[in-house]
Amino acid sequence: MKLAEFLEKIQSTDILSQNKKIYFKGAKEYPLLFFSFFIQKMKKIVDCGVETICLVSADNAGIMSKLETSFLGQRTFYWLQDMSVLKSKDRTKWLSYFKTYDGPNSIAFFADGSVRFKPTDDINVIEIDEIVDQKLFLRLIALFEIPLSKSFSTIVANVFRAHKKLSLDVVCILIYYSLFMGRGYKEFEKEWLEKIVRPEKSLFTLSQYFFEKDAKKFLPLWGKIQSDFTEPFWIVFWSEQLWRACNYVDQMQKRNLPEAKKISFRLPFSFMQRSWRGFSPKELKNAHNFLYFADFALKNGGGAFSLDLFYAKFMSKAFK
Repeated sequence: MKLAEFLEKIQSTDILSQNKKIYFKGAKEYPLLFFSFFIQKMKKIVDCGVETICLVSADNAGIMSKLETSFLGQRTFYWLQDMSVLKSKDRTKWLSYFKTYDGPNSIAFFADGSVRFKPTDDINVIEIDEIVDQKLFLRLIALFEIPLSKSFSTIVANVFRAHKKLSLDVVCILIYYSLFMGRGYKEFEKEWLEKIVRPEKSLFTLSQYFFEKDAKKFLPLWGKIQSDFTEPFWIVFWSEQLWRACNYVDQMQKRNLPEAKKISFRLPFSFMQRSWRGFSPKELKNAHNFLYFADFALKNGGGAFSLDLFYAKFMSKAFK
């Protein structure tokens, strides 16, 4: 079942009485903002309790006991979050449990394309859209009960005229901003809209060229978007990227794939697939330290810091 169909059904039918087990299947990482909105909505529309459970550092036996019991015959919808981040052994155990579950409650989880899971006939599979068109966007607005004012309708039309399709979490960011937009929608559209919509792809692509050390592609894109954010933003952005990359390389070299996956959020796919092999944790630590001392100097009255110098050193392998 597609996400749009599922969203329509949960508003018109008691889908949980028909489906005790729901598997949200995604190709990419867990869409945190969407599911945050979704769980809040479920608390309002389903005729049962709603509870979120984190499986990462939990007592498995205790949770299973909880899932298999009910209080005074009342059902509960248990949201088990992202199964993809579990260690292989725990993930296998929970997926097996999910297949055979026949308790009194409803349980659901998300897993990305890296998880191999063949659902049984009694599992309702919901396919999470990687990208959202205007039709699904409007359905999400209706689901989350966001007032569709004339000004917000204009912004939605302009966004999809320019971009056609957006990621699920970017759409949720726009929905969130719409709650506080008010009469300043024209200023919002002029000053902030493109910075919300465009950078997701631009920053991802910029990071990809950065780790590939492809100066011919990196520098032109950097020239286009560098003024969208201040220097402190870029320092924080690259510091996080390097920190995640360093830990990813370290865990991959140790063949600890579950831990590597946990730390890989927001790293470019090309880095996770192949580019990481060309790095050592030492090089990435040195690059991170360079940014740390540059940031320290700026905050303590030091001279202007040039990001171009940082890029030049990184591209020329000066941090090795």
